[in-house]
Amino acid sequence: MIITRNTTVKEILAARPDAIEIFLQHGVDVPSECDESIHECELELCDSMCHIDDIDGLIRDLQTFFDAGSVVGAS
Repeated sequence: MIITRNTTVKEILAARPDAIEIFLQHGVDVPSECDESIHECELELCDSMCHIDDIDGLIRDLQTFFDAGSVVGAS
């Protein structure tokens, strides 16, 4: 999956539910802070709603996470 500013939170979490960890690293607690309507938003729109300080860093880290194919908690 290619992560861009136009990718939605829902698309990311549908493909990799464990990507929540990457959001947490960027100070966004998706389950607690983001209602379903935000999940439908593109990352660039979530930028202001979810107090993302570094949208480019989040996208970069999400892309690295997807490229690595690792699963959080897997050994």
